[in-house]
Amino acid sequence: MKTLGTKRIDVKKHNRGQILKLIATGTCNNRVELVAHMGMTKMAITNMVSELADKGLVKEGGVDQCDGVGRNPISLRIPSGAPNTIGILILRDRCEAVLCDFYLNVRHRKTIMLQQPDKRELISIIYALTDAMLEYEKNILGIGISSIGPIDFDRGMILNPPYFYGIHDIPVASLLEDRYSLPVFMDHDNQSAALAELLYGNGKNRDSFMLLGIARGVGCGIVKNGALYVDSRKLAPEVGHVSIDYRGKKCICGNRGCLELYVNTDEILGRLRKATGQSLSFAGFCQMKETDRMCEIFEDVTEKITSALVSTVNLLNLDLVLLGYDGVHLPEKYVKQLEDGINEFKFARDRSRTGVKRAYFGEDSQLLGAVCNVLNQVYSPGSENVTLPSSVPSAGT
Repeated sequence: MKTLGTKRIDVKKHNRGQILKLIATGTCNNRVELVAHMGMTKMAITNMVSELADKGLVKEGGVDQCDGVGRNPISLRIPSGAPNTIGILILRDRCEAVLCDFYLNVRHRKTIMLQQPDKRELISIIYALTDAMLEYEKNILGIGISSIGPIDFDRGMILNPPYFYGIHDIPVASLLEDRYSLPVFMDHDNQSAALAELLYGNGKNRDSFMLLGIARGVGCGIVKNGALYVDSRKLAPEVGHVSIDYRGKKCICGNRGCLELYVNTDEILGRLRKATGQSLSFAGFCQMKETDRMCEIFEDVTEKITSALVSTVNLLNLDLVLLGYDGVHLPEKYVKQLEDGINEFKFARDRSRTGVKRAYFGEDSQLLGAVCNVLNQVYSPGSENVTLPSSVPSAGT
């Protein structure tokens, strides 16, 4: 009986989380749409919406206009007084913080550039960013961390990232939990970015896709069967270390010819600047009129990415590739060239077409993904989920 009761409570909690997710992501805007989407009775939906309303998490709005006979349904929305979430992004060159509502609207953000910090200074920077968000808003649901890897997912710890000033073994999650008495959820930056696209972006309602992050390194987050794809140790996938030339350059991982060695932003910029004599940013080069030499470089980069992605698509049968970070600036003709190349050479090319498009959140996918690490715990509660408040206090209390 105790086990059965627990299961019933878990199902109810899950359903409330799903309702909140459907409203927050704009998938459903009223009870009628919730009934149709969730396949539940009108009474069950009404009861759960009422419970969320009692907690201050859902509020009735205006009337939604619809075709057909009968009354127009009353719209549902998440009120401005609902808790906000803090997201912290930890990269090699900077740390950022953002404060978002349930709709992933940015209410406040702050960036601190890193100048050869040691471990103690990095922790102080993370605290300072969190303090800045709390000065703006006290009503906080939780703190999400999006960090370069490798990380220990279960312990919320940054392990030993290469080229990270010798910093290693930082228990970020426990440090923040102890200092702020808030739930903290951490994941790899690429997985976090993919989660943001899955919940709110161009991966919404997609069964399987990859977010390919092109920056100072090349990383990815993968969604398979509608959820983040990880192994039993919860390690993030590493498309940047797929070899495209077994006799190529030696990589820090010990392999040769890894994709990351040839198409990271610094490498591409070095080639473009040498070819043009100009010191533009990656976005700047992508926006300027191409020379023949620039075209040659971009085509070579696209060919190399295609080579790695064909192997990945063949292994996972992905429906979509989203270009993230600096990759969002790639000129349209190379986005199309990349899509055409993948579909020309993948094994199951006659079955379905794999699309390629830019990430909805562009260069902010990793940062907003930090927020989604918390929100996803509310939307799909597990054994260690964020507890929704019994009531929502006024901001600043």
